[in-house]
Formats: sequence, structure tokens, C-alpha cells
Amino acid sequence: MRPAGPPAARRAARTTSRARAVSTAVAASFVALLGVPGCSGADVPRDDPAVDRPAAAPSTSPSPAAPTPAPAEPLVTATPDVHSQVGDLVAGFPEDLLPLPPDAVVLVTSAVPVGDAEVQEVSLNLRTATSVQDVVALYRTALTTAGFTEVPPAGPATDLAAEVTFVRSGGDELVSIGVLDDGTARTVTVGGRVRTAA
Repeated sequence: MRPAGPPAARRAARTTSRARAVSTAVAASFVALLGVPGCSGADVPRDDPAVDRPAAAPSTSPSPAAPTPAPAEPLVTATPDVHSQVGDLVAGFPEDLLPLPPDAVVLVTSAVPVGDAEVQEVSLNLRTATSVQDVVALYRTALTTAGFTEVPPAGPATDLAAEVTFVRSGGDELVSIGVLDDGTARTVTVGGRVRTAA
């Protein structure tokens, strides 16, 4: 059943109805196009050289600090030790009590006074080609002649080729000798505590 009214009014109503339908379809299509990737005006191809991109922000992470050079160690002390000598006998060393083998190469010596007493701590390191037996005999003769007595070494056995100890003055004075034999030469270490005026 057709709606009542003149034909012009019916045509106008149909035209308005079609216009609404077309308008709704266009709007739906536009919304659909906006949802498709790449179709939005906001999307710009990433490889387009004409597009200006903001510069990358500088890294805020701290760069590793350059290593601080260690302070150089002085090769020579500011005040030389007057009680020791490298390569020679130090002044005051009791050479008559602790003689050197004839071919000795002195490595280091020391003679350090102990307080106000007439006592000093002595040490001697040397290299020699003299045999182990002759080195021991040299010191044994010198020390026993000066009144020292040989005593067994206190402590466990070591890798030394020889180790002897001498005491005097009821044990107040003590000298120990160790000889290391490497097959070609002997390294001799002498150390102890002796009176400067016996």
C-alpha cells in the first residue's frame, strides 16, 4: 500500500532516504579505510628519505671511566738504609767472625744495631762455587774458634744441602748458616745476632 500524498512529496521522501543510505555507506567505508594499516594519513613509509626524522637522543648511560694509572713506585728510597748493602759488605759487618769463601759473590749484607746494647742483627747472602762441605767447614772453624758451640738445628728438615747453628753467651748470640746447592753453585745464607765487642 503506497503512502498517501501527492507524487512530489513521495519522490522527495525517496530521495532523502537514498541520500541517507549513501551517506551512511560512505561513512562506513571511510571508517573502514582508517582501520587499514598504511591508509591513515599519520602513517609514513619508513624508508622515505624525504621525511625528516628526529635525531636519536644521546645515550645517558655513563661511559666506562678510563683506568687511573697506578702511582709509580720509587726505585730508590728517599733515605738509603745505612745498615744494609747490596753487592758488598756493609760497614760494621763482622767479617772476622763470618768470613767469605774466596770466590764469593756477595748479594746483600746487613748489620743492624739492636737498641743501645753492643749487639747487632746480621745477615749475609752470597753465591760461591765452593763445595757445601767446605762452606760449612769455613764457618764452623771461624765460629768455634770465637767461642761458639754448634747445636742441632731447631725445626724440621728442609731442602737445604746443609744447615748448621751456633750459639754463644748462653744463647744470647746465635748464628745460623744455610747452604742451597743447585748443582753448579751454592747460595749461602747467614743470619743471626752477635755482640759487636766479644
